[in-house]
Amino acid sequence: MTYQVRLVQFEGPLDLLLHLIRRDKINIYDIPISHITREYLAYIEIMQELELEVAGEFFVMAATLMRIKSQMLLPRHEGFEEEEADPREELVRNLLEYRKFKEAAHHLASKEEDRRKVFPRVAATPHAEEPADDGLEVSLYDLLEALQSVFKNINQHAVYHVVPDSVTVEQKIEAIRATLARRSEVLFTELFIGEFAKIEIIVTFLAILEMIKLGELVARQMSRAADIWLYKPGVDSYIDANGSPNG
Repeated sequence: MTYQVRLVQFEGPLDLLLHLIRRDKINIYDIPISHITREYLAYIEIMQELELEVAGEFFVMAATLMRIKSQMLLPRHEGFEEEEADPREELVRNLLEYRKFKEAAHHLASKEEDRRKVFPRVAATPHAEEPADDGLEVSLYDLLEALQSVFKNINQHAVYHVVPDSVTVEQKIEAIRATLARRSEVLFTELFIGEFAKIEIIVTFLAILEMIKLGELVARQMSRAADIWLYKPGVDSYIDANGSPNG
């Protein structure tokens, strides 16, 4: 595959680590380094398999995690009065500082949004009241996690299906557009129902990423680890208490 997706707001390695810590409900002050390293490397592997443009800082963090892991495997020296420093200390400090600035940026963005509502632009016709949206924002890592589930399901069923070489991201984008023309929303997993080869799954996923980047798709989920809803922006829909958008 030669097609690459470059996301403008591609998140960095600290974002990925915070995502894993939040997902697995890990105490940030006591990170199980072996577990977090294994999960981090799994994400790097799938991003490389999808030919996403992975920045060098991701590999630097991978090396840092491996170094910390090796340090924690070393035997502790006995007889020293001073307590040995925890190899995770610097990583935890960087994560806490990054999370603080990220939350501050999110707070300022919310204030900016509130400010826009106080001084609305003059419009020829009044805008309809926006529907309530109780869904959660979906990050690139949430989408990758959903894709991992699709791969696991395919491997369990061991389905073999010959796919023509002509399958392209553009064709998959048109297929998704056609689906959303018939329906107001679709589940992420619904796009992978049937007999699919691995290459076709990857091309479909890249099509979803490209449509999100172009502003043609909005992704929401009712709760963490739940299936992801995809729908066109501007559609009068919301996620109800059962986790399903309604038009």
